[in-house]
Amino acid sequence: MSDLLYEKQGAIAKIIINWPSKRNALNSAVLNGIDESLQKAAEDPQVRVVILCSAGEKAFTAGFDLKESMENDITDIVERRADTSHEIEFFLRMWRFPKPIIAAVQGYCIGGGVTLAMLSDLIIASNDATFGNPEILLGYMPEIPMEIWKMPFNKAREFFFLSKYFTAKEMADMNVINMVVPYENLEKEAVKMAERIALIPPESMKMLKHSLNKCCELQGFLSTVDFVAEMFNLGRTYMQTSQVDDFKKDIENGGLKLALDKKYNH
Repeated sequence: MSDLLYEKQGAIAKIIINWPSKRNALNSAVLNGIDESLQKAAEDPQVRVVILCSAGEKAFTAGFDLKESMENDITDIVERRADTSHEIEFFLRMWRFPKPIIAAVQGYCIGGGVTLAMLSDLIIASNDATFGNPEILLGYMPEIPMEIWKMPFNKAREFFFLSKYFTAKEMADMNVINMVVPYENLEKEAVKMAERIALIPPESMKMLKHSLNKCCELQGFLSTVDFVAEMFNLGRTYMQTSQVDDFKKDIENGGLKLALDKKYNH
């Protein structure tokens, strides 16, 4: 079974992360699948809107696959920059995607999952959804600064400095989420939202999205991406090397779950 599914429903394309046994973790195969699916949707004239969602009830995504990340840790600065640049290019392709993207979020939305949701144009979440970035405790920094553009500044500090989880309601109160619904209504309401968006002529929507994005870019969005990416590189090559080594040992000795429990309950 594929870890990434692509479905069409009239003018709506659904990109479904399909790895519920791993809480829909983001490994390289899943990210490449999302990238390829977005390109497919962009090139399909029948598709007017995309819904990005996940299988299962427990998680939209538990974030980047830490096991894969630990096994492929890159500390050489030249290689580190190249690897980060590859990921940033994907995120910016998502930012520049010419059609609206709705993120339908349930359960845990962690780390890179927060970035995927915030790079979407609209977010609809189930009332059990929880957003957080626990990777901060490992010394990881954000790779692309979506939180600063989506959240009130002091709440973004709280999110990172306290490695805090926010509920769907709290995110809605901050105007990060557009709608909170019961889990059983999530898919139906996401489709209803997409159908409403699909009524707008596609060329008009393309220009509208480009204009709104350009407002952020004129305020310095792309410059912040470059700067934060370099801070991310420094964090990966210097600040957390010993912490990663200890975390790797904990994974080897007791598995990922026990390693995380030890880290976060220390």
